[in-house]
Amino acid sequence: MLTLALSAPASQITNSVNIITNPNLDFCLKRPGVAGAQSQFKSDEPIDYLFLTSSTNTVYLRKFPSGNFDFHLFDEAGKELSKTKAGLDLTGIPTNPQNRADLMSWKSSHFFPFFFGGYKVDGGNANYGSLFRPDDVFVITNKGVYVLEVQARLCVIMTNGVPDTKAMLDGRNATSTGVPFIKDFGVLTSPPLRVKVIKK
Repeated sequence: MLTLALSAPASQITNSVNIITNPNLDFCLKRPGVAGAQSQFKSDEPIDYLFLTSSTNTVYLRKFPSGNFDFHLFDEAGKELSKTKAGLDLTGIPTNPQNRADLMSWKSSHFFPFFFGGYKVDGGNANYGSLFRPDDVFVITNKGVYVLEVQARLCVIMTNGVPDTKAMLDGRNATSTGVPFIKDFGVLTSPPLRVKVIKK
């Protein structure tokens, strides 16, 4: 499992982070209906996630049933705020698929391939969806400026514990053809992405 330890929020806001290179895959946050990464949000507005690549090839990835994002909110002193019940419900540690039915069954697949709503990203089509509204997932009682830290977790084929970028390009993560043994799947965690959240 590849993981990166969370840290206290840095003073520098990072509205886009690179998850893998060759193929290049970036993760950022945006407002619904607005193109491109944003670095500041209101606490009562929805936030979307966005995966995009400069590669001309299609990159195939999977969503986990839960725990696709790890997220924390810090005040100006660096103190972490508590999560609401909704926030705790979204919090979880992703687990690898246990059998082929987890991966491929039309009825029982939870590790969504692209045709079930998973991640399919190419140079012409970014992949995005709804993340949350900060007010819904954090207990924010005071007005002010906060730092939201988010890491994306992706279910990818691994080779010797390293993401298999060739597999991401040939579609083995999205179809039944050539899918390796279940033990070859693992968690790829992005670097921390940090944006401002304003509570008025």
